[in-house]
Amino acid sequence: MENIELFSARVCPFAHRSRLALMEKNLPFTLIEIDLRNKPGWYSQKNPAGAVPALRQGEFLLRESLIVNEYVNECCAEPALLPASAQQQAEARLWIDYAGSSFVPLFYRLLKAQQEDEQVVVATELGRVLAVLDEELKRRTGEGPYWFGWQVGLTDIAFYPWFERWAVLVHYRSLRIPDHLTSLLGWIETMQERDAVRLGSEPAEYYIDQYADYAAGRK
Repeated sequence: MENIELFSARVCPFAHRSRLALMEKNLPFTLIEIDLRNKPGWYSQKNPAGAVPALRQGEFLLRESLIVNEYVNECCAEPALLPASAQQQAEARLWIDYAGSSFVPLFYRLLKAQQEDEQVVVATELGRVLAVLDEELKRRTGEGPYWFGWQVGLTDIAFYPWFERWAVLVHYRSLRIPDHLTSLLGWIETMQERDAVRLGSEPAEYYIDQYADYAAGRK
């Protein structure tokens, strides 16, 4: 297998997804940090889209975190980051899609909302999504600590980076994850104990500082 290079940015939750996938698969890779506020000219030549993450192997370049993660999972058989059965794989991809279509957009809508009435509306919507996640995780109680059993997977990875950044919503929008969502909170704690998560984690203060422009409506 050719060497893997991952173009990433520590602040970016999408890049965070792909770092986690590579680390969970135990695949060696070279991490190349991109300053998103001052992208080097050479990066635009290698990746005209200019976004992170991007994975490169020789002449092969792949973008978009979820596609990168699917590719990473196919690069070697073990550990598998999708369930064994075709039905559960489809279900896993439905939840991954839910992360992208419902959870992640609401995170940013709330952070960027400047009017208090809009913040209340979006926070309520996001609270409903959190309740859906908690209910699904509760339904799976006894099957293992992760979304699909005892092995961490692409579904867990699709959601987790935004929970590491949740301190941003607490700080700027006073939105905490309710204490009664015990299954969701337990899953977050379990993810925080993973070596891949601990090795790449950043303190809350880092994210609060980095997301200040979003919260102030400057970005």
